[in-house]
Amino acid sequence: MKKERNTEQKEMVLKYLKQHSDKHISINQIYDELNDKVGKTTIYRIINHLIEKGTVTKIPLENGQGFCYKYNSKNETCNKHYHLICEKCNHLYHFKSEEVEKVSIEAEKNENFEIDNNRIVFYGICKECKNSIEGARNDKQ
Repeated sequence: MKKERNTEQKEMVLKYLKQHSDKHISINQIYDELNDKVGKTTIYRIINHLIEKGTVTKIPLENGQGFCYKYNSKNETCNKHYHLICEKCNHLYHFKSEEVEKVSIEAEKNENFEIDNNRIVFYGICKECKNSIEGARNDKQ
């Protein structure tokens, strides 16, 4: 069995992911933050390895615009919730729903089809952005 290497570059990427574990981030954000200390190709390779290990979850963005990534702490997994993305501020929220879970269970039971919950993403506008929009409307009146 091949021993896993812990390179300085991997440690930098992992540290960044852990520091931002409450967010979903892009490869470009990691690359920009590490100020050319780690090449983009190396970041992709590290992220893909971390995805395989279950340390990171890969979440698709709207209309094939790429992916964002989320560090999973030892007691958390993105399979237990869904994602909401605000189309105004791009903030990503975790969302638990028994109703959506029922759809997954029904698809498995009736069609023997397993839904990838990591890819279930709902798009809309968050409360803060709605309040901001409504505030701007009220200011114009």
